[in-house]
Amino acid sequence: MSNFTLPVSTPNCAVTDPEGKLMQENSELAREEEKLHLQTIQMLNKVQYSPRPSTLVAIFDYAQSVEEERRF
Repeated sequence: MSNFTLPVSTPNCAVTDPEGKLMQENSELAREEEKLHLQTIQMLNKVQYSPRPSTLVAIFDYAQSVEEERRF
């Protein structure tokens, strides 16, 4: 039998890793970081880019000039 008096599943029991940091704090930070990462991905998926008409005209003019150079 063990002399350990606290149950293993005690949530307030401070467990430290070899560097002395609290494991509970590390897991909370990891969860928060993952949450923020998912929020960032969701926001980036909502962003839509639509170039100005003048930019599109410049792109098509450039593509046409390159195509004409390849013909000769």
